[in-house]
Amino acid sequence: MSITTYLGFDVGTKRTGVAIANSLTLQASGIEVVTHHKDGSTNWEGFDAIINTHNVDLFIVGLPFDQDGKEQEMTFIAKSFARKLEKRYNIKTQMIDEYLSSSDAKNQLKYNHYHPNAKRGEVDKRSAQLILQTWLNEKRFD
Repeated sequence: MSITTYLGFDVGTKRTGVAIANSLTLQASGIEVVTHHKDGSTNWEGFDAIINTHNVDLFIVGLPFDQDGKEQEMTFIAKSFARKLEKRYNIKTQMIDEYLSSSDAKNQLKYNHYHPNAKRGEVDKRSAQLILQTWLNEKRFD
């Protein structure tokens, strides 16, 4: 039996949350937050360190839409990130609607007794976990 490893991403302009899961457990866990460079460029070295540590088979990137389901600036940023990710690592990338993942993550962190103003990095990591878990829950593993 072959185990497939997935990495999920909550893409941001300052930070990107990263989560991991596999086909055995089908449970996502937030593992890291990559802080981007001050000039706004992607911190590929940060992603290199994570991706080279795990035998990744598939990337899942959250695709943010506005409340009306329309594309916004972050939608284009996430799509661009997904294309670059796939090209750089030669690993297939899928996208999933991430509407409200950051809001849900912050609410979960508050509920779990974190500080009411949960650290942004923890929110980003939890958002990535929610994005990846949503994808796992929607995917049929027959």
